Amino acid sequence: MIVILMALLQGLGVFQAVSAQNPTYTELYRPQYHFTPPKHFMNDPNGLLYYKGIYHLFYQYDPNGSATSWGHATSSDLTHWEQQPIALLARGYPTNVTELFWSGSAVADVDNTSGFGHNGKIPLVAMYTSNYKYAQTLPSGKKVQKNQQSQSIAYSLDDGMTWTTYDAVNPVILDPPTAYSDQSLNFRDPYIFWHKPTKKWIAVLSLPVLHKLLIYTSKDLKDWAVASEFGPVNAVGGAWECPNLFPLPVDGNDANVKWVVMVGLNPGGPPGTIGSGTQYVVGNFDGTTFIADTDSISVDQTSFSNSSAPSQVANWVDWGPDFYAAQVYNGLPSDEHVAIGWMNNWQYASLIPTDPWCGAMSTPRKFSLKRINGKATLVQDPTENWGSLVSHKGLDQSWSSVTGGTKSLGDVGKALQVELSFSDRAPAVSGSSQFGIIVRATPDLKEQTRVGYDFSTKRLFIDRTQSGNVSFDDTFADTYYAPLAADAKGKINMRIYVDWSSVEVFGGQGETTITAQIFPSNNATYAQIFSVGGDTQHVKVGINQVSSAWTIR
Repeated sequence: MIVILMALLQGLGVFQAVSAQNPTYTELYRPQYHFTPPKHFMNDPNGLLYYKGIYHLFYQYDPNGSATSWGHATSSDLTHWEQQPIALLARGYPTNVTELFWSGSAVADVDNTSGFGHNGKIPLVAMYTSNYKYAQTLPSGKKVQKNQQSQSIAYSLDDGMTWTTYDAVNPVILDPPTAYSDQSLNFRDPYIFWHKPTKKWIAVLSLPVLHKLLIYTSKDLKDWAVASEFGPVNAVGGAWECPNLFPLPVDGNDANVKWVVMVGLNPGGPPGTIGSGTQYVVGNFDGTTFIADTDSISVDQTSFSNSSAPSQVANWVDWGPDFYAAQVYNGLPSDEHVAIGWMNNWQYASLIPTDPWCGAMSTPRKFSLKRINGKATLVQDPTENWGSLVSHKGLDQSWSSVTGGTKSLGDVGKALQVELSFSDRAPAVSGSSQFGIIVRATPDLKEQTRVGYDFSTKRLFIDRTQSGNVSFDDTFADTYYAPLAADAKGKINMRIYVDWSSVEVFGGQGETTITAQIFPSNNATYAQIFSVGGDTQHVKVGINQVSSAWTIR
């Protein structure tokens, strides 16, 4: 999680007061198929674990602005979520908070390497960053200073529903390595997993200010040793946080498996954004050391067809402003990696105009690696139980040519699946030429969000400058771009997922994504297609209306 002095922010008034009424999940801006907490502030996804047919989503949860804890929800399909009691409540809450439970991850210790299991019960083990509110001597006898960040563990013997902190020993990693002893206040966000070839547990930790990741190994989840470090590389415009390390076959070939480092940084996100972002690096991992592929580091220019995208200094997981602190699920089959990101940005995280909650998660995304233009590239596919969500097909139309201007698609609703394809041949006119769709528009078009493609620069974009309420932050009203090439048939393909307060765009095969929050009026339910600069050829658009995933319990 980001280093923010919660008490200071609270003093500055950036934490919104939340209303006392029970949530209805129909509040203005409440996402209908993206996870949100009932009330209060939420940020990073934590402890993503699939176990016994259940997806566990733990998350950074703050019930009062100064007591970061682990919230908890469960799902059988990554779509319909059931809220559970807080899993790890800030120690001493609410009157005398001594320890905050910051970001981390969780695993199923099926072989009971930790020894926490008994009577045949398999322990689930979570590792998290303990942030200490003041200098103290812990129950384990270890001493910590004020604001120190150390790594602790907790375990569950009832399939993740209740947790016991390992107070007899915690923290299991007290300090960073001696070479980085001055970084004890910036040492966090453990991601743990089992490495089958070496029969060891791996923990990846961040030294955020130094843009370094530390790789630790353990046989029992209790005793950890430093094995190697990685970084800095690529984007270093802000603190590195919430690292992940996971394997993916290239083009589905199990004989060609690469490893992916994914790390958030704040600020210093993708070009044209302010604040948070998430990057990735492809390479190889042998159980101790990660070595990046040469074509995955220091990207100066990426070619697309006969043109080139603007210089980039990273491989961005998402090119929008609102995809951060992403984490992949543990416990899934080896060929399946699903990730969820926090759909927000520390630039305005606590200022967004939602009530009684603050913060949402992205659509779960299945990750894969495909070789595109000769390079192993992260590809994302939104993974929801769409069959249970799509209420009816609102529109399915095609045109051989769409003339310059706009064409109304009518009242299509507030939560949508949109598929849009068209020829990459630019209109035969000079100057700027674009094609795309307007969503969440009011009847008078004073509010609208434009999702489109710029033919001259070969870039996908989301324009939220007129998307509704943009007044809460001076940087919010902006347009975000990402490079996108046509497919082999000369088509531009987009999948667009619209919710009551967000737009996620997946371009091409999913190699390009842009995620952005929006806050439109309740009557912003109209859509149009637009062609700027002339006619656009071979256009096809399909729109499905999406129903609510929420069942209030």
